Amino acid sequence: MRNRIALSYAALIVAESIIWFAGLAVVGSILGLGGSPIPWVILLILFGSGAASAWIFGGARGDATTIALVQGGVALVAVYLTMASTTVGDTWTFKIAWPIDMFGGSYDSEGVADLIIGLLASTAVWYRTQKLIASVDVPSQLKRDFKIGTTVMAIALITELSVGFGIGITPLLIPFFGVSLIGMAASRLPPSDDAGNASWPTVIGISVFTILAVGALGGLLTGRYGNTGVRGLVALWGGFVDALLWVLRWPIEIAMRVLLAIIDWLKERFGEEETPPEEIGAAAPEPPAFDTVAEQAETATEFALGALRWPLSILLILIVFFILVFAYRRFSSRSGSDEDSDRESIRGDADAKADMMKLLSSLVPGWLRGGKSRSMWRWPEGEKGVAEVFLLYFDTLAHAIKRGMVFDPNITPNERIQALAVFLPDAPVDAVTSRFNAACYGGQPTDAGEVDRPRQAVETAAQTPKPEL
Repeated sequence: MRNRIALSYAALIVAESIIWFAGLAVVGSILGLGGSPIPWVILLILFGSGAASAWIFGGARGDATTIALVQGGVALVAVYLTMASTTVGDTWTFKIAWPIDMFGGSYDSEGVADLIIGLLASTAVWYRTQKLIASVDVPSQLKRDFKIGTTVMAIALITELSVGFGIGITPLLIPFFGVSLIGMAASRLPPSDDAGNASWPTVIGISVFTILAVGALGGLLTGRYGNTGVRGLVALWGGFVDALLWVLRWPIEIAMRVLLAIIDWLKERFGEEETPPEEIGAAAPEPPAFDTVAEQAETATEFALGALRWPLSILLILIVFFILVFAYRRFSSRSGSDEDSDRESIRGDADAKADMMKLLSSLVPGWLRGGKSRSMWRWPEGEKGVAEVFLLYFDTLAHAIKRGMVFDPNITPNERIQALAVFLPDAPVDAVTSRFNAACYGGQPTDAGEVDRPRQAVETAAQTPKPEL
């Protein structure tokens, strides 16, 4: 896909601008300022200007001091114009002389607060854009923005409902989720333009459009019919809980009858029996009330069912939740069972279902994903003669690390030979490293006998006393 990097950065800039606007809107609403002091469009322009400045000056050649001064001047102009476009009070105006109005008494306390918050936010936004462009891990940044932005947007919506007036969040919901999903997908597309990758932009577009359409339709239905659907779901769930309680009623009532019968038997067996004096001419005694136990059991059953309603509902929700988690883990483990091809991008020859599961699973918290624990080392398990060499080299590293060697993943195996020789002085580290390079970079297998001999030598060297350094 052409221009995938530019598309990823553009999506990142738009998503960041919406997140910052939502955060400023929450702060402004809490402080009684009526929302964000900087309109979203102005924030987007500021983000774009900062990104363009970082892109241009980051690759410029020349005197570093001169470049820094010019870039600082551009930042000053951008922040100044942003402050001139802030919303002071209830209306938006462009005031080029805003410092004079700020210190000259033209604004009240709320207007001054708007300008101060806007100035701090504009400076922070410019600094943020420099970090975004300097970042090389755009997919991870987009995932973080999606998670953080979802939380911030939810807080902003709750704030909007609490203050009772609009703060400009609702119109930005669909753009935020749209650009975030498109950016996360585009950032994982391969740089090549082969025929196998030509269908992925269409798949991404249809998928994002479907998700946004379903969300928009749900929002329209909720706005049109209110909480009718939610009340229907609550009524359906309540009916299910009532049916389950009706099934549980009979064993509970039987248990209550047995318990009350045991209590009565204990009273008759160990209680003191009082015989009332007989009265002459008294009326005949009434027959005993045989349904006393039944009434008590029914009363106790009703009390138990009422006490069980909410705990049972919570327990059922947890059961359904963990069933969904278990099903997701099973499905994701089947989709990503091939550990030899760790998908870090969407490729034309890859399994689309597995790639989409990889993208979706990255948005899910880690404790939901599960999966088996992975070793620190990875090796091609299916290649005979190559896997054994990998394991030999990794065992050599493990012995050296246990003896005090600091593992540096940024150096090559050849650069690590000297350190291995220090901590395993009698081990054939040169031969082990040579065989590892041949297996790792050339795919050359080694006979089992040629692997066993250096392994025994490494094990023997690991048993010797540690060298004094």
